[in-house]
Amino acid sequence: MSLLPSSTPEIDTKQAGEIQILGIDERDTDAVFETLSSATARNLLVTINDEPGTSSELADRLETSIQTVSYHLDALVDAELVQVADTRYSEKGREMKIYAPGENPVVLVVGTEERTHGIRSILKRFLGAIGALAFLSLIVHTLVEGFPFMAQTAAGGQPEPAGWPTGLAFFIGGLVILLIALWWQASHN
Repeated sequence: MSLLPSSTPEIDTKQAGEIQILGIDERDTDAVFETLSSATARNLLVTINDEPGTSSELADRLETSIQTVSYHLDALVDAELVQVADTRYSEKGREMKIYAPGENPVVLVVGTEERTHGIRSILKRFLGAIGALAFLSLIVHTLVEGFPFMAQTAAGGQPEPAGWPTGLAFFIGGLVILLIALWWQASHN
């Protein structure tokens, strides 16, 4: 028995980086296409997005050799689709890398440079608008129903029946309007 930790630590799989939008003719796109031209690499990428792991764990999940997984992991790391998120030690004391999704989610766009730039700006504005809408929904909910997540009580001290929270209804309505605006803007560019 080893005194070294052998279980996989909790890895944050949230891709906190900025969305990376690659046009079909950009230099970085070549590396992504070359890497993902293999079905094994694509399956490995999906497996890592489901649950990070070491090369041996990933090889076991894919029922393939460690050498095959290591080859594709190197390519996925080089293309920035996967990252080394942490390390741990085996029972024999060997350092093992834990692979997780890359920091930046990747979107591939086929179109002219102007179209790619337009999509990039639309996505950035849309994501900013969703954040602003969520914040505004919280304010509306607080003004109408009081501080969120605190039970409202009726006259007898009993909780009121739960309905659609005002903030949630406001958010869903705003999201529908944002999606319509996004569709309209994309179809008229």
